[in-house]
Amino acid sequence: MHLVPATDAQKAERDALTYAEWGSLLTPEAYAAREHRLRAHAWSRADMRTWLLCAEDGAVLASCETFRTRSFLRDADGTRQPGDSFAIASVFTEPHLRGRGHATHLMDLLAAELARRPRAHAALLFSDVGPRLYARSGYLPQPAWDWHLPPSPTPPPDVQALPRASGLGPVLARLRPPDDAFSFWPTPEQLDWHLERGRIYAEQLGRAQPPSLGAARGTDTLVWSFVAKSNTLVVLWFDARSPESAHALLDAARHEAHLAGLERVVLWEEPGLEPLLATHPHARRVARPDALPMVRPLRPEVARALEPTSGLPSSLPSSLLHVPRGLWV
Repeated sequence: MHLVPATDAQKAERDALTYAEWGSLLTPEAYAAREHRLRAHAWSRADMRTWLLCAEDGAVLASCETFRTRSFLRDADGTRQPGDSFAIASVFTEPHLRGRGHATHLMDLLAAELARRPRAHAALLFSDVGPRLYARSGYLPQPAWDWHLPPSPTPPPDVQALPRASGLGPVLARLRPPDDAFSFWPTPEQLDWHLERGRIYAEQLGRAQPPSLGAARGTDTLVWSFVAKSNTLVVLWFDARSPESAHALLDAARHEAHLAGLERVVLWEEPGLEPLLATHPHARRVARPDALPMVRPLRPEVARALEPTSGLPSSLPSSLLHVPRGLWV
């Protein structure tokens, strides 16, 4: 078995096969158009790859996609050194080929391929099948909790909307990176890839887009997007440092969900967020059933930054990572 990058024709063939898995709400033709449009997005064009695990006769056994994303590793003097990490998406094996270890072999070969990149830091994926399959290939799970909030017709005071016309560059410049030994950090194009998904579904399904990109209160910021599959306003990035700001920004998201006719606001929990959210009268913490974040270090320095220490299960890294929804693929 060997790993090869897919041709455009092979990508289209995989689209036809994966429609049943990931094409809900869309026709096969609309799903194929969605995939083509997402591959044409600026973030995808920069460094997205579709990978195939092939048998010696060339038959495709499994496939996945990778997206390059920015990451930072602190060195001995505390300086944040930039590097590349890789978000892995759309791991797929046809039903009649499952149960033979092809996905595990694909992940192992892919990790070896990515580790050869000179700036490689880590691989990041979001498992919909639990942690065991990817743990075989060295992936460490992160806790996966969501906070759900209902829509609200009442706009909060002292909150400024971030208009779509302003673009994501100024919005991202407001966000403060986590003070972690290792962290992921998006580009404006990466966050806009989520907005593009929302735009595609809004056009295909005749839905309204959220009027704004997010909300700001002082130096605190929230960025959101529309997810048609769950009829939700999802928080892509959340940077709040006090309960008052956290509550006000989430109430702005609740009002935006109301304006867009969505069922709820969903925020992915990150380290340190629970104390800010637990006192919100309408926030409900629930276990996330899918999209379980898992990380595999690709170089020893990152592995050391994530080594488990006493007081935490050995299956979890010691430095729990900030993995907001804006990193999902």
